[in-house]
Amino acid sequence: MKLGKLLWYLQRYSAIYFLLFLGYIGFIVFTGGFSFELISDNLKFKILSSLFIIFACMHAFVGLWTIGTDYLTKRTLGFISSPLSVYANFIRKSFEFFFVFLGFFLVVFYLLIIWS
Repeated sequence: MKLGKLLWYLQRYSAIYFLLFLGYIGFIVFTGGFSFELISDNLKFKILSSLFIIFACMHAFVGLWTIGTDYLTKRTLGFISSPLSVYANFIRKSFEFFFVFLGFFLVVFYLLIIWS
């Protein structure tokens, strides 16, 4: 399977997981079962929340990677400024590096919160 196809499926399936998870949270809230004990002691809730955070970062990466590869190119940046188009690859790679770093930081940060 090609990488682009895999990323496309990853983003679509993660969106379905978001919908299901938010439905689960809504069900818990409306049935009155949402409490601190649920968040801190329930293993199932911790696992589902951890998956939500990981999928959210992957979903965001795919979206931001698509934006970077579509709009941070020599051609599109050349419309703004000719000298800027020379640095298009550097700008795109910096953009990707920043969001990959931010994604890893957020995953680690939220997983530490969930599991501690």
